[in-house]
Amino acid sequence: MADSGIRAIDIMTTEIVIAYPEMNIVEVAELLNRFRLGGLPVVSDGRLVGVITERDIMRRVIAINLQPSLTLVRDVMTSPPVAIAHVHDDLSVLAEKMAKFDVTRLPILDHKERLAGIVTNRDVLQNSSEFMETLLEQAKIKGELKEEKTAFGKCELCGDHTHLYLKKEKFLCEECGKPAIFKKFKFLKI
Repeated sequence: MADSGIRAIDIMTTEIVIAYPEMNIVEVAELLNRFRLGGLPVVSDGRLVGVITERDIMRRVIAINLQPSLTLVRDVMTSPPVAIAHVHDDLSVLAEKMAKFDVTRLPILDHKERLAGIVTNRDVLQNSSEFMETLLEQAKIKGELKEEKTAFGKCELCGDHTHLYLKKEKFLCEECGKPAIFKKFKFLKI
């Protein structure tokens, strides 16, 4: 995948709610509920040692009837974390890791391997339009951009979700991409 020029450090959240290995599951559930989160990084001595998610709690505590107030994070967290990223990883790398490991959030580590932030799937999606603009610009420079290239998505004029054509540097549906003269007429499709 092409380099977007957008780095994890540019889009990550740095105010992070964390869990500690010695916390019990009730304490973690309270944090998840209070902050409306699906998971927390688990930190010990400033280092990321794992991740505790709602899924971990359901599978490793509730489903096997453990008592949440007596169950410690260290006993049910995913350790080491399934997926991590680093502050200088590109947006495309973040998206690939999320897809590959089926996760919705990535702990972001600094150059000393300390937790520096979190990037969620929403962060990636919110910045993907900027990524698309970057890719289009790169394609123009390389001379790879042609009007007949197509995609599937949301028309930049009418908002319909359909097949798109690149017309006048915008992704447009077939109807919005027609020359104005043809829009005056209705054609019967047979």
